[in-house]
Amino acid sequence: MKTHRKLFFTLLIASTTGIIHAQNVFNDPAVNEEQRLDDLIARMTLDEKVDALGNNTQVPRLGIQASGSVEGLHGIVLGGPTYGDRANTPTTGFPQAYGLGETWDTDLLHRVATYISTENRYLFQNAKYRKSGLIMWTPNVDLGRDPRWGRTEECYGEDAFLTSRLAVAFIKGIQGDHPKYWRNASLMKHFLSNSNEYGRTFSSSNYSDKLFREYYAYPFYKGVTEGGSQALMTAYNAYNGTPCIMHPVLRSIVMKE
Repeated sequence: MKTHRKLFFTLLIASTTGIIHAQNVFNDPAVNEEQRLDDLIARMTLDEKVDALGNNTQVPRLGIQASGSVEGLHGIVLGGPTYGDRANTPTTGFPQAYGLGETWDTDLLHRVATYISTENRYLFQNAKYRKSGLIMWTPNVDLGRDPRWGRTEECYGEDAFLTSRLAVAFIKGIQGDHPKYWRNASLMKHFLSNSNEYGRTFSSSNYSDKLFREYYAYPFYKGVTEGGSQALMTAYNAYNGTPCIMHPVLRSIVMKE
């Protein structure tokens, strides 16, 4: 539970702007993180706490700017087409993820991700823009088993080992090399086995524990243990009959292992 508290705290404080009174313990980097988080939560109203559980993480009363999320598989998605009425902002585009996967080049993917995440951080913090978010929905480490899958272009291919190596390099590029502070948070997707398009919101991917360990979950495992990602998006589908968003493996394996 402490890990999740610290992740929330890191993303919340990393997006802090405006005037904050010096006496606020949560804004003092010299204080222990748990104490800072306890102080912040104690200062938040019930409504602010409820909002923070969803997509609205801003706390204007305390000078905390919201940190949203953004797609970033091969560039920041702030241009067209857009979701809603968001104004377009031109960003740098690299080859689609499937094309990056064809390079087999971990150093190149690290450099690409570093560029993308630096540009994203600039757009988030620069007063001229104040847009985008520190949580980046990338990489997609699902495995492209079937060319009929409508999101094949988002993944690195069908090989679990290759995908894991490229994902680790990309995650490190997104989050940066600082031992404590991330440039952005890398959110892997979609856990688990989201590799068919038709009926993806109700279909079930069924297979053995061996395939779970050695194939479908392997890139996620390496993304956490080697890449350092502490965030993921669950899949739309079910795994062995249980929807991924509420599957017991989220606690028994993802959190505990």
